Amino acid sequence: MAYQDHLTRQIEQLGMVLRHLLSAALGQGDPGEASISKAEATQALDEAFGRSKGSLIDLPQDELLSTVTGHAAASEANLDLLADLLMAWARTHPERSAHHVQQALALLEHINATSNTFDLERHSKVARLKAML
Repeated sequence: MAYQDHLTRQIEQLGMVLRHLLSAALGQGDPGEASISKAEATQALDEAFGRSKGSLIDLPQDELLSTVTGHAAASEANLDLLADLLMAWARTHPERSAHHVQQALALLEHINATSNTFDLERHSKVARLKAML
């Protein structure tokens, strides 16, 4: 089962790379790229997690971790995507960079601690984030 999940994820990643390469070759923007602002993404996250008071991305990493891991949609892949989003925000919003790096690091370390599957890419992200701190 774990092999099948890993293979499926690898195929999805290959599809994303091919889509990006074809778009670049044709001189078009990546159609899969999100075109929403940080405020819109933050609002969507807060609505998805039912937060009405305070934003999810403003929480300290321990509170963020307990909030997100308790949610029904807290799969390994979704937490990994949330960590990627936080890493992107850390690169584009230097005033909150350290906070977002700590949040992403907490999510990825949680996945590493609870997952049955070794993911070299995830371990690489953790090493990059630790170097940023």
